[in-house]
Amino acid sequence: MSTVQVLCPNGRRQNVKVTPNTKLLQVLEEVCKKQGFLPPEDFTLKHGRKPVDVTLSLRYSNLPNNVKLELVKSESSREEQDVLIALQLEDGQRLQHTFPPATSLWDILQHWENADSTHKGNLCKVDPSTKPPTQTTCIYMREEIIGEIALQSMTLRKLGLTGGKAVIRLVHRPVDDSIMAEILDKIEREKTKLQKLDLMAQRQLSQQEGKSEDPVQSKEAQSVDKSSTAEDKTEGPKNSASRTSEAMEVDAKQSASVPSTSQQQQPMEVEDKIETEGHRAMATGQGQGQSNQQQEFAETIRQMNIPGVQVFSPGDFHELSAQEQEVARRLAAHYMPLMGLHPSPDQQKAAAGSKPKRGRPQEAPMFSEFKFPEETKGKEVYKNELSEVNREEYKPCDRQAVLFNAEETTRTAASNEDLPDEFFEINENDIKRMMVDLQKKVEADQPLLTRSMIQERLESKYAKYQQVVVRVQFPDKVVLQGLFRPKETVFALHKFVRGHLEDKSLKFYLYTAPPKQVLKDQTLTLIQAKLAPASVVYFGSETTKDHYLSEAVMKEIGPKSKAEDIVENCLSKDDTSTSTGTDSNPGPSKPKPSKPASNASSDPKKPGVPKWFTVGKK
Repeated sequence: MSTVQVLCPNGRRQNVKVTPNTKLLQVLEEVCKKQGFLPPEDFTLKHGRKPVDVTLSLRYSNLPNNVKLELVKSESSREEQDVLIALQLEDGQRLQHTFPPATSLWDILQHWENADSTHKGNLCKVDPSTKPPTQTTCIYMREEIIGEIALQSMTLRKLGLTGGKAVIRLVHRPVDDSIMAEILDKIEREKTKLQKLDLMAQRQLSQQEGKSEDPVQSKEAQSVDKSSTAEDKTEGPKNSASRTSEAMEVDAKQSASVPSTSQQQQPMEVEDKIETEGHRAMATGQGQGQSNQQQEFAETIRQMNIPGVQVFSPGDFHELSAQEQEVARRLAAHYMPLMGLHPSPDQQKAAAGSKPKRGRPQEAPMFSEFKFPEETKGKEVYKNELSEVNREEYKPCDRQAVLFNAEETTRTAASNEDLPDEFFEINENDIKRMMVDLQKKVEADQPLLTRSMIQERLESKYAKYQQVVVRVQFPDKVVLQGLFRPKETVFALHKFVRGHLEDKSLKFYLYTAPPKQVLKDQTLTLIQAKLAPASVVYFGSETTKDHYLSEAVMKEIGPKSKAEDIVENCLSKDDTSTSTGTDSNPGPSKPKPSKPASNASSDPKKPGVPKWFTVGKK
């Protein structure tokens, strides 16, 4: 069951509960009777700017669930015409005749039984000898009307047939008694609802005309209320008294206070079930002054259209679950004194948190009977995706901060001499570097990977590195070097840099080059930011200064060789030479001339680079 919201011309919003077989004409009439737009034939419904066909059901109206419609005045009143009905029998024969829209399906069957003797007793037959009993069923579109009582209450107009032609199929099928009981209960609820809507329409009409109700109408209203009072008396006076405040349910989230008179002018919602005990008091004569007060209160609630307020009749109230009934009792007992009503002792006990009324089942609190399985006794049952995480990988390590000048050279005096020929030969480190470039080219041609797959490959690739070397170069050519764990975030790098600045509140950013990429996302790990195992990042700021570091830090500036020693201790020799061969990685790109690399191909006993692969030798 869904809800259709209708915006009325007076600015109020009316909610109507519907099913897929509900006709839009029923929705239109219900809204008009509740809001006082009479007669309903002068109004129609619109979806957006397009009028809707009110003769269709919601199933075939091509409208979305929980649709919002608009009630507008039509240019001309709707006129009803006779409907040509073709009744298709079980043997394939069709009987045709015209009927007014107010004709019930049972009268249509009776018409053909009386008109043709061959169909006498065959169309409306009920066979109770079979189990379950065979019932007469009419099918229109996908809606089935089962049983004599349902056929008598269903008219062509309720099916949306106010003109034109229609085919109705007649079958006889066995139906369980439980299904018939549900159908009868539904019919009784619909009759009660229609009586309430008619009474509301009469009150609205009398208020518009400024006249008192007709005596005949008053007697009809009295008879309806007396019938409902008689049903309550059969249940006992105690139960009837306890229902006085059970007829109203206020949504706990939206009913913190009663709206004021100024809020009544705003567009509001109202539920389609409205009934109070004041109506019964009018019929039974239980205190004329109290009855008038309750009736005025009910009318006030009806006119206010309070969003989230739901008033139930006793029959509707007992269709709720036990938990919903208990919530309704507590809310009613709490808010009824504020509205000028007096709750019964049962509601006062419910508001005070006492035990529920004897005879009503009390629901046990959630998880009260929960027990761990016996086979899990002594085992670690709490385990999630973070259970296998090594927390040491995310803790900060010793930074071993070093400050040096980027323009300082570590070349020795021997570098002024001519380099030997072996220096220009391709050694093992050069081959590794070439293999890295080739792998990057191959990876670029591979198929697309998901983010989790890329993350898994990166972590497995840099899992052998315990620390990452990051050098931050400032505009004044001063470099600040520090050590980090691979899974530390870029935020830790920003925090490390800010701790060495002279102005701690200075706005700055870090970036890598070339090409220039600003490290904006500080939640990325150093592996995800492609700063592992060693890298050089650059300091940038919109504020121009000669020096950004503090004086105490600048006094500790040291030689570049000290920083290179830390790099060699942190990373293995092979990893250092492989990862520091690019422009963004610190460290030398060739061995020092003082210790030239030996020619691998000079010793025939040891495998090495073949002679034809050497370059630069004359």
